[in-house]
Amino acid sequence: MFIMFHLISTPARLRLLPLFICLFSLPSIVLGGSEKEEIWISSTRSMFLSGYTQVNYEYQEKGLDGFRIRRARLGLSGDVFNNIRYKLQVNVDKSPALLDGLIEISFIPQVKLTLGQYKVPFSLENLTSSSALDTINRSQTVENLCPGRDIGASGRDIGITLNGQFSWLDYSLGVFNGSGINKPDLNDHKDSSVRLVIRPVRSLSIGLSRYDGRYRSSEMAPVVEKERTGIDILCVLGALAIKGEYIHGEDEHTKRSGWYIHGNYDLVSDRFQTIFRYDSFNANLDVRGNKMTVTTFGLNYFFTDKTKIQLNYEFQKKASGQASKNVILAQFQAGF
Repeated sequence: MFIMFHLISTPARLRLLPLFICLFSLPSIVLGGSEKEEIWISSTRSMFLSGYTQVNYEYQEKGLDGFRIRRARLGLSGDVFNNIRYKLQVNVDKSPALLDGLIEISFIPQVKLTLGQYKVPFSLENLTSSSALDTINRSQTVENLCPGRDIGASGRDIGITLNGQFSWLDYSLGVFNGSGINKPDLNDHKDSSVRLVIRPVRSLSIGLSRYDGRYRSSEMAPVVEKERTGIDILCVLGALAIKGEYIHGEDEHTKRSGWYIHGNYDLVSDRFQTIFRYDSFNANLDVRGNKMTVTTFGLNYFFTDKTKIQLNYEFQKKASGQASKNVILAQFQAGF
C-alpha cells in the first residue's frame, strides 16, 4: 500500500493525504472507548486506487455538437479485516461528488451484507460500470425505467442489501430510501428491491428484478407509487455476446415499458469489438405516439481493459409521423 502511495505524483499525494489519514484514524476513533485508554488497530492490508476519464464528442444532425468531459471519477477500495470491505467513488468533474460509499460484510461466501450508498440491484446494464459499457450511451430503456436512473441518481440510492452467490444463483434483497444520491427519505415508506440471477449453463445467465416503492421529489410534492419489473438475458458464445432486457414500469396510473437487444463480437485478439443494439421505449402505454426507438452501430478499440476508443452511430426515431435524427458519437477513455 505504501508503495502504491509512493508511486502517485506529489500533487496527487497532497490531495489524497487527508483521505489516507482519515481512513487510518477511523479505527482508533471508533474503538477508543474512554479517555483513559486508547485502542489502536494497525492494518497492513492493501488499498486500491482506481479511476477513469472520458472525453466525448457528439454530432447531431439536428442540434448542437461539441466536446465535453463525459465522466471523471476516482475510486478507493480495500479490506479493513478479512470479512469487511469498503468502497468509495467520487465525481471529480461535477456534482454530486459522492457516488459510492459502502461497507460490505461477508459472513460466508453465500451471505453478505452491503450498506451505504451504491447501485440499486436492478437490471444487467444498470449494474455494469460506466467504464465497461460496450456503447457510449446506456439504453434509453434503462435510463428511463431503472430505479435510481429514472430520478437522475445514476442508478444509486442509500440503503442496505443482503446478497450472496451460489454456483448457479446470485441473489440480492435490498431496502432503500428511494430518494437517490445523498438525499434523506422524504416519506415514511422504504422501497424494496429483489434481484435473482440464474445460470443454468456456464454461457447463459437470466436475471429477474422487482422494485416497489414510493417517490417524492420534495417535501411539498405528492407521493408517487412506483413499481418496476425487469428481465434480462446474457449469452456468451466465444467471441460473440448477445444480451437483452425488458422493463415494465408503473408510476401511479402511468404505465411505461421498454426493451433492447444487443450484440457484440470481438475481433483481432479482443482488440476490436463490433456493436449492434436496437432499443425501444414507450413513455406511456395508454397514449399513442409515445414510442421512440434508437438503433446503434458501434466499434471499440481497446488499448487495455480500461483504456479504449469508441465510435457510435445512432439512428433515433420517434413515433410515426415525427422526425428522425442521426447522431455520431466518439469517446476516448483512459483508466487505471
